[in-house]
Amino acid sequence: MPGFRPASHQEEMASVAGAAASGSFLVSHLLPTLISVVVIVAVNMLSQYSTIAAAIATAPTGTPLSIWVMVQQRPGQQKQVLVEYTGAVIKGVTATLAFAVGAHVAARAGWTMWPVIFVGYVAWLVAWLLLDRLV
Repeated sequence: MPGFRPASHQEEMASVAGAAASGSFLVSHLLPTLISVVVIVAVNMLSQYSTIAAAIATAPTGTPLSIWVMVQQRPGQQKQVLVEYTGAVIKGVTATLAFAVGAHVAARAGWTMWPVIFVGYVAWLVAWLLLDRLV
């Protein structure tokens, strides 16, 4: 491709080091990963209490952090970013609800784990595509 030059390893490392020094690397990369690990460990530890484990697994942990990251990336456009991004979050949450409903229906029908997960993803995809056309 004309004009395309892949970054060297040193340039990439300098970019990561600069981001880490400014704190943006911590917030945009490390913190979401740590939160995800904590959620997975908590769900595993509380798996005997399905209601509590489900509440932890579905708690909005990444959404507030991702909102903060989005606002930081476009300073001076906070209102527009918040309206656009939270609208997209509604679309994502609605599709995730479709996943849960589809998986629940398949589980109640007596299906095993993998088919239940598959049905959940099919329901998620259908909801996402429908919402994409409507919104």
